Amino acid sequence: MMTKRAMLVGAVGGMAAGMMMAAVEMIYGWASSAHTAWDAPMGIWAYIGGLDHFGHPANHIGPIVLGIGGHMMNSMIIGIVFVAVMRMLRNPPGALMLGTAYGVGLWALMRYVLLPLNTPNDRLFTTSAISPQWVWWAAHLALGMTAGLVYLLLGRRQLAEAAPRRLHDVREPRVHKAA
Repeated sequence: MMTKRAMLVGAVGGMAAGMMMAAVEMIYGWASSAHTAWDAPMGIWAYIGGLDHFGHPANHIGPIVLGIGGHMMNSMIIGIVFVAVMRMLRNPPGALMLGTAYGVGLWALMRYVLLPLNTPNDRLFTTSAISPQWVWWAAHLALGMTAGLVYLLLGRRQLAEAAPRRLHDVREPRVHKAA
């Protein structure tokens, strides 16, 4: 069962992971002569709202803001799911590596299962319209690595402190006998 603390750790970790992923994508766009820093957030909303929401950033402030909001919401959800998985596995060692694998698995799921559901909008992500495939893989590696790191720094310790360590730490309610 997910506690409020576990959900909070997951949401915070997801936000941090989403920001790292966005940083990779946006830095690539900024450094590229063929793209802009705003292509990835604009593309997120264009996938939902249609290809006419993707273009020159000055003409698409709304899609950029909505794309960032949608990305952060999704990041919080995947952060909560990551913490739930780690708790189901009973806090396994190697959280950083498991987080990295989780990020790669998320991109594979997105790239090959979810994005193709909405053609032709999937071409924003499955071609180089926003960034080359290696940038998406690197961005999802950063996302997963950050989720694992945040879990190591915040989640494992805080969640372990909140849970009883042994059965004898869980106290049975006292029943008073009537005299």
